[in-house]
Amino acid sequence: MRIVVCLWLSLLATNLNAEDVPDEDLQGLWGLRLVAFAQNFPAYPSSSDQNFTALPIPYPVYRGKIFSFGQDLEEIASGQLLSTNRFNVSVGLNASFPESSDNLSARNGMPDLDFLVEAGPEVNMALKGGPDDDRELLLSLQIRGAVSIDDLDATGRGFTFNPELEYLVRDFLDAKTELRFRVSPTWGTSDYTDFFYGVDPEYATANRPAFDAASGYVNTEFLVGVNRKISDRLEFRGSIRLWVNKGSANETSPLYQQDYGRGIRLALYWTAWESERRVASTD
Repeated sequence: MRIVVCLWLSLLATNLNAEDVPDEDLQGLWGLRLVAFAQNFPAYPSSSDQNFTALPIPYPVYRGKIFSFGQDLEEIASGQLLSTNRFNVSVGLNASFPESSDNLSARNGMPDLDFLVEAGPEVNMALKGGPDDDRELLLSLQIRGAVSIDDLDATGRGFTFNPELEYLVRDFLDAKTELRFRVSPTWGTSDYTDFFYGVDPEYATANRPAFDAASGYVNTEFLVGVNRKISDRLEFRGSIRLWVNKGSANETSPLYQQDYGRGIRLALYWTAWESERRVASTD
């Protein structure tokens, strides 16, 4: 969140005198969105506690040829290393909100789950169709290194391997609506899984024995999402999700609570400002 706010302030400081672009063309190199979103997700993989978050966020956007950020809540930033019509290699960054252990039934009395940042390379391939087609099947192979952040302290949390298979249906019902389906399993190293499932001896209780987490399968996410262009400046994005945790390498952890999880995210993106410089000018 601090990163987003700092980028927003920097954007405003360097572009206060820029003029708005016409409504019919909103693909400026720089932009500023105001995002109102609400989500209800499990507090951590397999948790029976749901975390509800609703926030308005100023969201700076940069659509560079090599580096971009702010185009989606799913991925904060992305850097292109190699790109063709059907294949690209990039570096992506995403993050998840912190959780207070006092609000979590299984973790009460344990350290909080800090803000978690995950970044690393990914290979994206179009298996069928392309950006200009009504249907597109995409495969993404992602490796992420995770770091938890507590104030100014950063702690390495291992790595994840996260392949994604996504099917896009463009022009669903009309030209302004896109439907997407995604399947995304996750595997993690022991440092990563220990962040969620490990119990150090000093936090062990009669109902929560000490536990060393193992590397391996974490869960699989199934997503159905819809993007709807309401106007030139306003867009709706929503998704429902099911997580299958059954088969996790850490099912025997006292912090593992349930085999299935559910979630929903709804977001409205309003483009408040865009630069006169077009994305095409960077080609």
